[in-house]
Order: sequence, then structure tokens, then C-alpha cells
Amino acid sequence: MTKTKINRIKFNIATILTLVYISCTPVNKINTNNQINPKKSSNTNLRETNNSDLTGITKNFKNKSNGSEDLGYSIQKPKEDIIAKLKAIGKKLEAQKKLENTEIAKIASESDFLNTFKVSPYDILVEANLMQIKRMIYPSLNYDTKKIGTLKEIFEKLKKNTKKYNIIGIFIHHVSWNIQFHLDNHLESINTKLDTLSQKESEELLTAVETDMQLKQRFTKTLKATIEDYNNDVGNIKTDEEKLANHMDENYKDSSALKPI
Repeated sequence: MTKTKINRIKFNIATILTLVYISCTPVNKINTNNQINPKKSSNTNLRETNNSDLTGITKNFKNKSNGSEDLGYSIQKPKEDIIAKLKAIGKKLEAQKKLENTEIAKIASESDFLNTFKVSPYDILVEANLMQIKRMIYPSLNYDTKKIGTLKEIFEKLKKNTKKYNIIGIFIHHVSWNIQFHLDNHLESINTKLDTLSQKESEELLTAVETDMQLKQRFTKTLKATIEDYNNDVGNIKTDEEKLANHMDENYKDSSALKPI
């Protein structure tokens, strides 16, 4: 082999190596400088995702924080509704009381038998309690003096029965007066204590006043039925004093015995 051929071979080898080096260099540079590192990309994406989530949570928290006043209002709103309802009931009870006092004053003294009627000779009623009894009984009979007279007749018959006369006392004091007494107390609380009541106290007052208002309606319904049954001698309660006593005991032994609305 001549020297010229050897030099040519060396040149070709050098050229080939150079080309290989040149062709490989950009790839190495891309891998070194520009290729995306999968691990780095994953961490970056995770951080970006987490940052996005945290941003959303922060915004939600801020929104809730900014809405705390609204949350407080929503908690207080039921109490405001209860107070409004109690005020409306108070106005209704005031109007009812005024009407009752006016109508009772129109009843002639001879028909207003509760002024002088006593279950026993030792009965003592203060004027306020007596008026509460009248406001419970007379409106239930629509202030009708004839019906009031019928009730007086029933009382007189029961009074003669030494074993049953206490039924009258239960009717007057433990049922009729008790219901009206509580209603007046509720009205007093509405007028004087409403602004100082807690949520629980206002709820309890509303429940109590609504219950006693229903009891008054039930008393009215029961008494009207008794007068009608007596006039028609249903079950012989007009002609048989024992059956009359049983009827009164059954229907007025306590407020739970009153007819449902």
C-alpha cells in the first residue's frame, strides 16, 4: 500500500469521525438543555395543580369569611320570625281581650251569674280571676244570655249532688280559669319580655301560647256541644242528673278531655 493511499484512508476516517461528532452534538445539547425532565415536569405540574387547588380553597374560605355576617343572619332569622309571630299573636290577644271586656260589660247583672255563684260557701274569687273566668266562659257561649242561663241551670243541678259538685270547681277553676290565666301571662310576656328572650325562650313561649290558644278553642267547642246536648236531652243529661254529672266529668275533668279542634 502506498503512502498516498494510507493518507487518504486516514483522511476519510477523520472526516467520518468529524461528521459523526457533528451529527451527535446537537442531540446531546438538546438532551442537556432543552429536553423536558419527566421528573421535573411531574413535580412542576403537581405544584401548579396544588397551587391552583389552594387558590380555589382560599377563595372559598374568603367567600365564607366574607359571608359570615350572612351566616349569622341566617341563624338569627328564625328567631326574628318567631318574634314577629309572637307580636302578631300579641295583637290578636289584645284585641280579643278588649272585645271580651266590652261584650261582658253589656251582659245584664241578672244574667251574669258568675258574679255571685259559688261552688261552696267558702269560695272567694278576686276580681281579676273572676274576670278571667268570664272571659273564658261567656265568649264560648257567644255572650248569649239564654245559653248562659242554661249553664247556670247545669251548675245548680250539679251543686245539689254532694258527690259530684266538685265537678263545677274543676270546670271553673282548673279548666276555664287556668287556660285564660296562662293566656294572659303569655300576653304579658309578649308585651314586656319579648326583646330580652333567647332563641330557646322565644320558641318555648310561642309553643306555649299556641297550645293555650288551641285549648281555648277546644273549650269553646266542648261547651257549645254540652249546651246543645243538654237542650236536646242527648243521653238524658237534662233529665238525669247522674248522667249529667258523668257527662261533665268526662268532658271537663282536665284540659286534655276537651274535644279536639
